[in-house]
Amino acid sequence: MRRYETIVILSPDLPEEIRQTLCDQVAEQIDQHQGFLAETDVWGNRRLAYDIGKKSRGFYVRFDYCGEAALVNELERRFQINDAYLKCMTVVLDKAVDLEAVKEEAAQARAEAEKVAAEKAAAAEAAAQRAAKAQAEAEAKAAENAAQTTEEITSEQPLETDMESEA
Repeated sequence: MRRYETIVILSPDLPEEIRQTLCDQVAEQIDQHQGFLAETDVWGNRRLAYDIGKKSRGFYVRFDYCGEAALVNELERRFQINDAYLKCMTVVLDKAVDLEAVKEEAAQARAEAEKVAAEKAAAAEAAAQRAAKAQAEAEAKAAENAAQTTEEITSEQPLETDMESEA
């Protein structure tokens, strides 16, 4: 079994649901041919080096997978048939790969990504709590200042009383 990397350029005009469906179809094809999809890396919309089909931008997706040559042939055949795919390029990363090692590597990468996402979520939550606390303190201080100003206004004697005492 070999390890491959296929970079696909999709039409930038496709809705998100269609792009997701096309990526899911690639994953299904890999499974059907007894391959293993190690990683799907979405690069997003990027400028093309040259126009393809009057399009200057493309949506890039990278697939890292293990499989046989028949799988690569089938994927590339499907890419050529469907007009949603502007271009594709497949590169052999490793000619003899240990599938269990690749699966372990992919699991570790996913675990690390989940850990980083959890840390980011925790940091965002802490920042939100600090912001809420700061806002509450600012509102309390504003209310205190407003109460102090109201107290000062009510403690002053009206001007009319001053005029009456002078007369």
